[in-house]
Amino acid sequence: MKLLRREGDKYRYRERIINLFPRHTLYIEGFFGTGSIFFAKPLARYNILNDNSKFIYKFFYILRRDPALLYKRIREAIIYDRIINENQDKIEYMVLRSLYSIYATCSLTIGLRRSNAKRAFMDMIRTYKSKIKEMIECAVFTSRDIFNFLSVLAKSDKVSSTFVYLDPPYSISKGRLDDNKGWDLDSLETLIIEMKKYDWQFAISEFNDSEVLELLFKHNLYVNYIARSTGVASRFGHTKYEILGTSYKTNKSNIKKNHYVQLEMFSKYIT
Repeated sequence: MKLLRREGDKYRYRERIINLFPRHTLYIEGFFGTGSIFFAKPLARYNILNDNSKFIYKFFYILRRDPALLYKRIREAIIYDRIINENQDKIEYMVLRSLYSIYATCSLTIGLRRSNAKRAFMDMIRTYKSKIKEMIECAVFTSRDIFNFLSVLAKSDKVSSTFVYLDPPYSISKGRLDDNKGWDLDSLETLIIEMKKYDWQFAISEFNDSEVLELLFKHNLYVNYIARSTGVASRFGHTKYEILGTSYKTNKSNIKKNHYVQLEMFSKYIT
């Protein structure tokens, strides 16, 4: 029986993504999820986190105010795939998935043997729970539709050095979360247009689907290849690469419209 795996692959190459962030005083995330990027980067002076999922919002509210309740859940839980899959709609196991995602993010090793999986996971929690609580307490957390969130920010933004990281649902590859349904290429383009209204540097995580690349180039964004995404070839029949579209140039950026040239340029970074 396989161990529960962390949802998503950002933790595998989070350092590559973070290394492409510009210096900033105010850090903003519009699609927070379980924070694989935020918890792996240094705290900015100001931090604003948003996710449209009400479950994510409530989860972090409790983790901030009454973390003992969530840790009690994990001590009582069984963390193998079959158990999780059979109970994935129950709140206890939604909590378990989220906790696993957060604390796996804090560890360089998340592959655990079945015989010591629970003990190792509890060790991770004991090691990192103070850090997680401290980081959450240094951030403002909201739960809004992304476009409503950005419009509210624009009215109150007084910080000159602002950076926005956006990790929306992949436009071509649909996720399982109800909150992700309805996100497509039109949504991505609307998001890019909205971001370009403001005097903020920003970065958007995506796959290198041809339609996505064309859209990024259309709006004069830079494309940075991060890594080959694991696990998608079997679902889509071909390899995909995680990319970072940025409003600013990095040492890995290219704005040429031939992405095959880009792949050759950045091949040493793609694993």
